[in-house]
Amino acid sequence: MALNELIQREQDERVRALTHTPTFLVVAGSLPGLFVATSAVDGFAIGAVSAASILAMAILARPLRAVTGRFAYIPVTLTVSVTIAILLGFALRVIDPVVHEDLGIYVTLAALNAMAMTFVSCDGFAAAPTAKSSLATALFAAVCTCATLTFVGFINGMFATGQVFGLTMTELAATPIAIFGKPAGSLLIMALVATFVQSIESAVAISRKQSEGGER
Repeated sequence: MALNELIQREQDERVRALTHTPTFLVVAGSLPGLFVATSAVDGFAIGAVSAASILAMAILARPLRAVTGRFAYIPVTLTVSVTIAILLGFALRVIDPVVHEDLGIYVTLAALNAMAMTFVSCDGFAAAPTAKSSLATALFAAVCTCATLTFVGFINGMFATGQVFGLTMTELAATPIAIFGKPAGSLLIMALVATFVQSIESAVAISRKQSEGGER
């Protein structure tokens, strides 16, 4: 029994080490919106909806836990999360109907990000570089999600249509790269973003260890 508990504890620590990182926040927050991040405008729109949903549910996580029972918490939280995503969709439709039409059902799927943030906020989840506050971690995740999806959309639009900040680059428009503007291209860009964030995270960790070793 003691051996099983030790193995379980070690596995829990490994999962915690994986999820309590900026890289995990960037990837987890951006995945549901990758399919429709095909231009900078669409990427920013789905990123903003996802970010707003994450922040709203992170704020409501503990109040909802306080007013609902153990078995009612999940359905109530899901209902609230979807309602927020739908309201954000209505707002987006008023602001820009064309973009709303482009995003389609993926606006509502932003509720998935919000649901995940609800659970981790209730558990006091906090990751670097905001390891002292779960709400600050939610804010960091929201900002990273919006920035990442905007970047993914920008790269997709640039290589698929030649559009850069509303201007058409003739060379890119004449020879579009087929993989971009599709889910496969979005995943490729996401992998590059995750690699970049992971490299910064690793560099910071190495620098911290070297400074700690120098102080000793």
